[in-house]
Amino acid sequence: MSLHYGSYLHKTESRKGGKKQTEREKKKKILADRRKPLETENLGEEKLKEKARELADWLMQLEGEKFDLSENLKRQKYEISLLQIRVQEQMGKFSKATRGKAKVGGRWK
Repeated sequence: MSLHYGSYLHKTESRKGGKKQTEREKKKKILADRRKPLETENLGEEKLKEKARELADWLMQLEGEKFDLSENLKRQKYEISLLQIRVQEQMGKFSKATRGKAKVGGRWK
């Protein structure tokens, strides 16, 4: 029986390792696509200026995306905190109704 269980564990471990490897490969592929080789060898002055402008424009685009994403993250965090407060308020209302003695009208005390 332990033979089968051991092989099951081995399969799950190999699957996890395989998944990590594919995630690493995906990350490397994405970074390789994003990173462009500089290739400034044998370029004239005008070509170098053009390359510098191109890189500056690309950097500004990336900075803009970064800013947009950070603002979106801030807004989402704010919304989450508001929702957490609302949940706590609602939970407080429900817990107050069930806590303590129930009020009875009349002479009963």
